[in-house]
Amino acid sequence: MSNLFDKIYGCEAAGSIGNSMGEIMEGWTIAQRQERLGYVTELLPVEKPEMDGRLNRTNPADVNLGKPLIYHGHTRVAGTTEDGEERHRLCATAIIEKQGRIDVMDLARIWVRDLKPENFGYLLGPQDQIIFYALQAGIPPQEVGRYASWPGFYGTSKMMSPIGEVNACYPKMAAQDAANVGRIKDVQGMSGNYAIEICSAYAAAVAEALKPDATISSVIDTALGCLSWSPRSDCMEALEWADGCDDIEEYGRQFEKKYEGRPVSNAVEIFSAALGIFKMADGNPKDAVIFGVNSGRDTDCRAHTAGSLSGALRGVSEIPKEWIRQVDEAMKINEYTVSRRTIRESAEGIYQAALCNMKEMKQTIACIEEQIR
Repeated sequence: MSNLFDKIYGCEAAGSIGNSMGEIMEGWTIAQRQERLGYVTELLPVEKPEMDGRLNRTNPADVNLGKPLIYHGHTRVAGTTEDGEERHRLCATAIIEKQGRIDVMDLARIWVRDLKPENFGYLLGPQDQIIFYALQAGIPPQEVGRYASWPGFYGTSKMMSPIGEVNACYPKMAAQDAANVGRIKDVQGMSGNYAIEICSAYAAAVAEALKPDATISSVIDTALGCLSWSPRSDCMEALEWADGCDDIEEYGRQFEKKYEGRPVSNAVEIFSAALGIFKMADGNPKDAVIFGVNSGRDTDCRAHTAGSLSGALRGVSEIPKEWIRQVDEAMKINEYTVSRRTIRESAEGIYQAALCNMKEMKQTIACIEEQIR
């Protein structure tokens, strides 16, 4: 196992585990989690209720012109991941099959090919059908995110760790690719919407963490360097809260207070919280996952992000093997997932794509050097 593969495997493993472990209490306050589950340190099954997303609208008869947004009731065994990880798997599939960097067109082809309309509302959310049918209708992939649901949310960024992995050690290119690929689910340049910037910051941070000499500080600095003033300010505030704080619940309550009454999935809130958790955990992937899970609000996204950054920095050895086994077994039997690859299989495919990317860069460098001698 090369050092780079170990880091990519760690990134994939901790991200998937955090996504699964944090899902059961997604959206809960810290007090609600304490009352219902205590302090969570293991993967748990989840019962998903039947729900009609139209009921959240003021006048469904007037405004629901598309297909119904139905969430189907079903059981998720311990280790099952959710919609963010499904989009992550689609992104990984595109990279593995292309054996190198991808753009939004590459991802769109996989999205249309691998999604099954009858599975919307199970792992993938019913909102993802808007993207699917828009692509099928011929809307250019780089424009689809303009019409997708819930702009400014973190679901776009959760696809992006494979973008950082295939661009291992090259944060600048990872950021550029993420900004392009993210347009399948969000739009760039809208006032107050920093989702695409967060995509770039997250992918760049993963690419930085894969360097052999990466540090917690270098990963955080790389992420901050991709952000404009407003999201960077929120991240800096979260990092200040994390300094000297050894109580994840105390840290999480700062976010409950600041963002009370606001959607829990805002991209800036989640990424800023995850950077602080990454710092508090000292880059330990097991601790990062557990801290994220118990920090309140959008726990699965926080645990996914802090865990994946820590896994990329430290590698897979500090992640409990039982956690990896549980996620692998859950996905192997899942009838609704877009891919039944194990975590290791995904890591191996992305690793080989990263090596192909490296080979292309070497060839380019050789061509330039040949002409400047």
